[in-house]
Amino acid sequence: MRIALVLLLTSFCCAQVTPKTMTKIETVLQGPDIPAGSFATKPKVTYRAGTRYCRVEEAEDAEHGVHGLLIVNEPDAWIVNLTNKTGRHIIDPGPTFNCHLPIFADDPEKDTSGLEFGIEMEFFKSKGATPHEGSVLQGKQTTQYQVKIGNSKLALFTYGTPERPLAVGRVRGENGEIVWYSGFGQVSFDPKVFAKPEGIKIAESKP
Repeated sequence: MRIALVLLLTSFCCAQVTPKTMTKIETVLQGPDIPAGSFATKPKVTYRAGTRYCRVEEAEDAEHGVHGLLIVNEPDAWIVNLTNKTGRHIIDPGPTFNCHLPIFADDPEKDTSGLEFGIEMEFFKSKGATPHEGSVLQGKQTTQYQVKIGNSKLALFTYGTPERPLAVGRVRGENGEIVWYSGFGQVSFDPKVFAKPEGIKIAESKP
């Protein structure tokens, strides 16, 4: 009994250790059915530190009066519109506390469930994808990973040492799209990135 309690407390303490680094990711979306210059193609900056901390900074959508910001510091999350300085606070009811950053959010069949920013390589390897020599993209020799899940064909293109993503593509039926990475790397963990936003009128969401 005493040993079990020690193990439980050790596990809890380890789970609460603050990360030393976080992944910063900069991406843009392209596709033949996505109008050039539309909001969907504007750059997006994403931060991830483990499964507890996530942040998404969207470009301004002036047409709809929205400048989106998502901050997750499990179990707390804030969904913010920087244009009018308003937001909502949501508390994750649990029992698990894992933030998610799906690369392709519009996936009704859940073919890409688990394919998230910051853990791209882990997803493809977990599906049995093996590395193959890829094309030269944006002047970089790439390594390619491919998987087919349900109705979706997915491809990851990486480059460099250590490997980091250059692009993730999806083809479903006759529709295709690709996410290009203009930045991907580890930076020092900054708790302010995942803190409650200041200067924002926050409304509490009901459980």
